[in-house]
Amino acid sequence: NSTMSMSKVIKEKVAGSLYGLLVGDAVAVPGHWYYLPSKLRADYGEITGMVAPKKHHPESMVQGMSYSGTVNILHDKAHLYSGHNLKKDSNAASMTKEEEAERRDDHGNYVGKKESERIHYHQSLEKGQNTANACIARLAMRYIGSANSGCEDRYHPEEYLDCLYNYMTSTPPKDSAKIKDQLVAHNDTYLDVYLRGFFTKASEGKALRDCAMSQRDVWSIGSIDGVAMCVPIIAAYSYEPEWYIIGRAIEHAHLTHKSVTVTAVISVLAPLLRELYHTPTLATSEDTAEALRGALDRAMSKMSPPKVTGRELRDSYVNSNGPGGIPKPAKWKQHMDLDTTVTTKELVHKMIDDDMNDEDVAGWSERPESRLSTACYCEHTFTVALYLAYKYAGDPTAALLRNVMIGGHSTSRGAVLGSILGAAYGSGGIPFKEDLAAEESIGKEIADLVSTIT
Repeated sequence: NSTMSMSKVIKEKVAGSLYGLLVGDAVAVPGHWYYLPSKLRADYGEITGMVAPKKHHPESMVQGMSYSGTVNILHDKAHLYSGHNLKKDSNAASMTKEEEAERRDDHGNYVGKKESERIHYHQSLEKGQNTANACIARLAMRYIGSANSGCEDRYHPEEYLDCLYNYMTSTPPKDSAKIKDQLVAHNDTYLDVYLRGFFTKASEGKALRDCAMSQRDVWSIGSIDGVAMCVPIIAAYSYEPEWYIIGRAIEHAHLTHKSVTVTAVISVLAPLLRELYHTPTLATSEDTAEALRGALDRAMSKMSPPKVTGRELRDSYVNSNGPGGIPKPAKWKQHMDLDTTVTTKELVHKMIDDDMNDEDVAGWSERPESRLSTACYCEHTFTVALYLAYKYAGDPTAALLRNVMIGGHSTSRGAVLGSILGAAYGSGGIPFKEDLAAEESIGKEIADLVSTIT
């Protein structure tokens, strides 16, 4: 009957959304956080599929980062988090201005390493493996598949946080087969600030439910990462009314990201995905693309774009010797001020109608007037994901690959983009699934989650 057939459609599209989430992340791993597309092309050429990351990354900030917690989440990667600081660098006094500049990144941060000495954010991953963030999304999929088995809602945030704690503190196995599927541990090199901050608070004895960092205190908590990790929640409760799905996803996001902008994006993404899940399968890819663009238009009509441009954001960072040099009220204003004279729909349509180069639409420093930033911040990067989904609505492969080649925070941006494309096309429309390193395990995780949907 029609109810049963529609249920099959929803489950197929949920599966597509979850595959898209993980493919969008994995295919972007090599180019993650290349803010200069010219350097990305110099190292990899034009990326056309899954590629293993190199050991070196000329723009990496990893060696300038640190972790002060006592809960061991870095394991065999701890020595890489040296936390270089200009004031503490014993060589600082003898450095020339040129030598100091060589040790700063394109944000103006002091990394302490020249470009040739910097390691890739994901140098420990193999072709087709996922970042730590996507592995945490997979953890949520496994948790839901188990907790909600039999189509009973047993999700509990504190149980999930216990799973997160156990996963992050598990020592990466030495057996290469067990590392490959990332079930025991993620084996990634880079851990975002929200994770390092979360486990610093856990090290102080705080209850896990009280360990999330706030965007009010750390601006980068307003990252698209917090959105990507909520896609399994949106997918699992896709049968519920829109307002309840939003509520569930926000509850989950706040476990790790207390953020205005993450919450704002969820309020748009959850209805968008739900609409696509519930759209009947269409006869042709052209019809699917048209339906996707219609859903995107309705989503983007609810939004206004950020006032600050991508290039302005970058220049403010460099002029302040890094974002930490910008006074907190001004930094907050950068993320909160919107251009309310135009909707995001109107901006995206204009950029496409004007035939803007994708790197002029979203960039960092190589283009004089990039409208949006390729950094992690939700107000920019979600807009970029919607632009790519709209422009390349008829070609999911092109959309995912263009996401890689414009650089910046391409992994979680690609995950969100992939989840939208998969929700429109189903799993059959997502490329590169067979190149996922944990393809078999991921297939089971998705099937188990889908089986919980009534």
